[in-house]
Amino acid sequence: MTSTLPEDALLLLPDSGESLRCAEHARRISVAPGGTAVAADVVVLIETPRPWPKPVFEHPLLQGLSSTMELRAGPARVLAAEPRAAGETPVVTVYERGEVGALGTVFEPPDADAVAGLVEDLTDTYPSEIERWNAGPAPELAVLVCTQGSHDICCGSDGVRLANELEQRAAGLAVYRVSHTGGHRFAPTAMTLPDGRMWADVSVDELLSVLDLTGDAAAMAAKCRGWWGAQTGAPQVAEIELLRRLGWNADVLPREVAVESAGEGWQVDIAVAREPWSFEIAAGRVVPTIACRAEGGLPAKPGREYVVTAVSPPS
Repeated sequence: MTSTLPEDALLLLPDSGESLRCAEHARRISVAPGGTAVAADVVVLIETPRPWPKPVFEHPLLQGLSSTMELRAGPARVLAAEPRAAGETPVVTVYERGEVGALGTVFEPPDADAVAGLVEDLTDTYPSEIERWNAGPAPELAVLVCTQGSHDICCGSDGVRLANELEQRAAGLAVYRVSHTGGHRFAPTAMTLPDGRMWADVSVDELLSVLDLTGDAAAMAAKCRGWWGAQTGAPQVAEIELLRRLGWNADVLPREVAVESAGEGWQVDIAVAREPWSFEIAAGRVVPTIACRAEGGLPAKPGREYVVTAVSPPS
């Protein structure tokens, strides 16, 4: 599929005789990851034994569920997670976005058949209000790493390698190996909590520097796919620019993101602790998202980059 790609994007495809991995190709053409993160108020992790099918919701434990659901606490992203401990009872971990950070709750349904009932409860009830399940607090610091090799080989190799190294080097850190989060061309890709940010082509050292707030926030902004509290696309790109300017302070201040069309681009307004910021975002390159290990990368899909053209900080 190349008909949907403009001529400039066609020039970015691999040579016809090449069979590159999609993450390798994205690095080669320097694809900007901003605007590609999960947008959700809630992330639900359901421990699901492997093997995982593609799509993962064909797994018997996940029948009737879907990757996006509307829960009482808001729009949710549902992910399978590799069990972190031996046991027959599937653990369900729910992270709910707060005004700042996230609130995590761990549920232990009595058996696998009860998982669907728990998710049904969550459609009508906030996690903190569910009383009929054995609930407790989830780890405050956590990293979700996409490792679903059945969806894409880049996540199955680069993601697994990252998760292994995290577990070896950061004893006690909650590392969740999860199903497809989108953006496999950015593998290894991960989400950090409680900040709710997603990262592209990220290393262990970089992730640890995010969690302890010691890293160079401006440098890490270039690897940020977006924040879960902003919609995918231009709003996430504007919020990343906020991170670049405010540093890690951006993650400890309440913020609300609103977007509207502005000519051929977008105006994104972000209230940070009630202080108004305004960002003008323009469409950038159309880049090809290639088929992994396919000759010439075909069929390829179009992806969009974004450019920050103006910033108006509070006066």
